[in-house]
Amino acid sequence: MKLLERVPLLAWFLLGTLIIVVGGVILVSKLNLTQQPQDSKKPEKVSKSVEGTQDFDIVSREHVQSGTPVTSYTSNPPSSGPHWPNPANKGIYDNSLPDEQLVHDLEHGYIWISYKPGASDDVKNKLKEIVQKDAWKIILEPREKDDKLIGLAAWGRVLNLDNLDEKRIKEFISTYRNRGPEKTAD
Repeated sequence: MKLLERVPLLAWFLLGTLIIVVGGVILVSKLNLTQQPQDSKKPEKVSKSVEGTQDFDIVSREHVQSGTPVTSYTSNPPSSGPHWPNPANKGIYDNSLPDEQLVHDLEHGYIWISYKPGASDDVKNKLKEIVQKDAWKIILEPREKDDKLIGLAAWGRVLNLDNLDEKRIKEFISTYRNRGPEKTAD
């Protein structure tokens, strides 16, 4: 008799557990369906692109030996492609870092901001101020190879600017940050 009294309680417990497990499986499967496949040739979609940003096909995610120069990049600054195995630390740099190292940071969802070394102190200081206020996953450095005064790169995307446009720089950061194929905490 006591066993029969427990059956409804046990049944409710099992039913509740089943609902939680099934709900979890459905949630995980939906999240996996919305994530971009790691071998995708296109950058992750966004609801609204930042004006002037160019999307580039993903060239490669291959690691090459540190010190090996890569010449197969299809954008300037590079936005994907072969890269060194060790990424740079976030922050503001006074000297240029190797493109091959910074492409690894892009793969982790970083934003790479570069400027022509001859940029005015006002431009440099404003860029530094932007990064200091919001330093998560951002690297700032001078870069002689930039085509324009300022270059912004994210995984598969580049925005080149002839002048300082603080609004678009901040939009680029908020729109494209943490959209690389390898999500990392920092």
